[in-house]
Amino acid sequence: MRTRSALLIAVAAAALSLGRAGADVTVITTDTNLADIAKQVAGDRASVESLARPSDDPHHVVARPSMIVKLARADVFARIGMGLDMWADAIIDRSGNAAVQPDGKGYADCSRGLKALDVPSGKIDPSMGDLHPEGNPHYLLDPAQGILAAGNIAAALIRVDPAGQPYYHARFLQFGERVKSGLQRWSATLKGIPSRDVVPYHKTWAYFLARFGLREFGVLEPKPGVEPSPGHVSALAQAMKQVGVRVILCELFRAKRWPDLLASQSGAVAAFVPTSVGADPQADSYIAMCDTIVQRLAGAAR
Repeated sequence: MRTRSALLIAVAAAALSLGRAGADVTVITTDTNLADIAKQVAGDRASVESLARPSDDPHHVVARPSMIVKLARADVFARIGMGLDMWADAIIDRSGNAAVQPDGKGYADCSRGLKALDVPSGKIDPSMGDLHPEGNPHYLLDPAQGILAAGNIAAALIRVDPAGQPYYHARFLQFGERVKSGLQRWSATLKGIPSRDVVPYHKTWAYFLARFGLREFGVLEPKPGVEPSPGHVSALAQAMKQVGVRVILCELFRAKRWPDLLASQSGAVAAFVPTSVGADPQADSYIAMCDTIVQRLAGAAR
């Protein structure tokens, strides 16, 4: 009897023969992580482009007129959702493209089906910082949720290109197997670090930490989106020293002033990691980005 992996290879080989040399489907995504995931699923049946750049802070992407033109020509539009890429709403409206509207067949909210973390309760007001009513939107930093995003993208591709269903399905399965293999590797690496406590700059890492059994000891920002103060940094550093927290986890696009100050006062190491595909030479794919995050975190923790 064939193993499951052998069956997957056989199915994929048959389905991939349905690919075509010319890309007939155009996919536009809000960020480079989704763009890479879409490329893994779409293969040579689609061209894929991200609206945001790898260096962009996802909370503060500046919408440009050229984005409207791109979305007007798209067959599929894939977004992070959960309020993180609200900047794209006006672009969707102005594109005049029925396929990429929220009720269109080419629209893919990649958070669909997600069990959200950090969903606020009660009334939200500006004094609480930059909270997201639907929950923490940084789910793509949990590699397992990359499979969820790939499934939502595959569904949209199949809606606009039904003839490609076997091809898209096979490539989705292949991508899922690569992520699952990575999860075993990343879990083994992070299992070996001496401390489970991490201090992130922003509440970006809830899904990542939960996936790998790590803990958020504190956050460099006193409230989401609020710049640290010297007093907050000093108090956090003292608490970190008491329990031996070794790692401050920061996105590459962050300024180094506050992480470096906290590192100098606490004795921890500030690990700057890519959170977007292309933000670092080593992060040239979604899986390579996850590899880079885990390697740098583990290196800082030792």
